[in-house]
Amino acid sequence: MKAVLVVYFSRTGYTRSVAQEIARATGADCESIEERSTRSGLLGYWRSAREALRGSAADIEPAAVNPRDYALVILGTPVWARNISSPVRAYITKHKRDFQRIALFCTQGGSGGDQVLRKMSELCEQSPIATACFNDSEIDRDLHRAKVETFVAALAERKAA
Repeated sequence: MKAVLVVYFSRTGYTRSVAQEIARATGADCESIEERSTRSGLLGYWRSAREALRGSAADIEPAAVNPRDYALVILGTPVWARNISSPVRAYITKHKRDFQRIALFCTQGGSGGDQVLRKMSELCEQSPIATACFNDSEIDRDLHRAKVETFVAALAERKAA
């Protein structure tokens, strides 16, 4: 069994950036959730908000790797209208039985991150070993690194438990 897999969806790049930093810091494999359709432009933005508010799941491509092969899966989502992004909701729904242990993170332009992390935990049907929420403005100014380090340290500490 492999150690860690980071799985994320990113529409604007914020979640991707944090996911890749976490993967580098933990030596994890990293997989982006891919959709069958695009979310670009204003229509993509509105579609994202509508799906998030409805709690619907997006039509995603099959995963390239099986999360069952990993001792820990770190899931990352952007916050959309104070909700889990629909692609991450779809991934969790399809794979939650494959997760041995989870850790969760989100990126947000405004607020709702703590609520999203709770909803992700409920959807996964297990408690995460660590959580973190990153603000887009912190990422823009490169002020989020301390949070990444704290998150990674919590993972290392609790992974051994």
